[in-house]
Amino acid sequence: KELFALDGKFANFSENDLERRNTIAQLLGDWGLVTLLNKENAENKAPLSQIKVLAFKEKDEWDLQAKYNIGKKVDDDEESAEV
Repeated sequence: KELFALDGKFANFSENDLERRNTIAQLLGDWGLVTLLNKENAENKAPLSQIKVLAFKEKDEWDLQAKYNIGKKVDDDEESAEV
């Protein structure tokens, strides 16, 4: 939702979205995949029960669909249909 907002599109980014983002960032940091520069900005976290983490070997059992495509231009007609 943050990426949609950064692109100037409609996004209803809630406090729970922020907490889930922080939890995911912390997990990525724990796994050594990212380094959190401002850890104090990611203190409010959602419970892990709100986040599904898939093992790589299970990925074929799921229908994973991207909700956001980086760099993809959206026509005005498509954008209004999403709102």
